[in-house]
Amino acid sequence: MPISRCNCIGFRLMFGLALLIVTWLALTPQPPQLPAVSFADKWAHMLAFATLALLADTGWPERGYGPLKWGTLLAYGIGIELLQSQIPNRFFDPADALANAAGLILYGLVVLRVLRATGIR
Repeated sequence: MPISRCNCIGFRLMFGLALLIVTWLALTPQPPQLPAVSFADKWAHMLAFATLALLADTGWPERGYGPLKWGTLLAYGIGIELLQSQIPNRFFDPADALANAAGLILYGLVVLRVLRATGIR
């Protein structure tokens, strides 16, 4: 089922909002406390980037989920990690960048296939 133009615009707006929220969470000196779950921070990174991938892919469906989309999101994730090294109480964590990449891969290899198999995308 193709995504309508109206829905594309909605997904683009949600993508912009998600980018603002992820950027704020990544760059605030005092981020919200995460639940006391093993690797909660890494799970949050992976979920955030899988969500960004979903919104980018559904917002611009005519372009497919190729290097332009996932590459730009990967560069954004590395960029925010580099910016964190300049913020008090924050630091660059290569494991966070890997969790970001894992979220992009999760979307591309699992979620996108499920959406296509069910006819949603």
